[in-house]
Amino acid sequence: MESITKSRNTYIIGMILMVVAGYALLTCGSLLFHICDVDFPVLPLAVSSALLVAYNVLAVLIYINLVRKMEKGLVSFYLASKIIRLVFVLMLIVGTCLLTEIKVAPFAICFFLLYIGTVVYESVFFVQIEKKTNELSK
Repeated sequence: MESITKSRNTYIIGMILMVVAGYALLTCGSLLFHICDVDFPVLPLAVSSALLVAYNVLAVLIYINLVRKMEKGLVSFYLASKIIRLVFVLMLIVGTCLLTEIKVAPFAICFFLLYIGTVVYESVFFVQIEKKTNELSK
């Protein structure tokens, strides 16, 4: 179980770094290469990215608690987590576009790219944790 705690801490740090790096790359790339001809939504993307990190950290903390309590039957959590994250991201995109006067396309594309990055990162983490719990149970 100690290795799972180390993995959790590594995940949280990695998730924060991945989203910050993704945000920086998307923002700098869009501004430097003039990918969008309108004002790039720097602040709305930053706030939405922070909320995405908060969701991911909360989901992983819940997952770790579930792993400690019940080692089997976590497939429903995986599915629920992915669906809730998708709904959360869609609500963030729609809410941000309704509450601010930004162009939808640049914000939605950049935020969706961050979403895809977090899904891939979290999936790799879940696979690693499953391998560790299977090794511990043998």
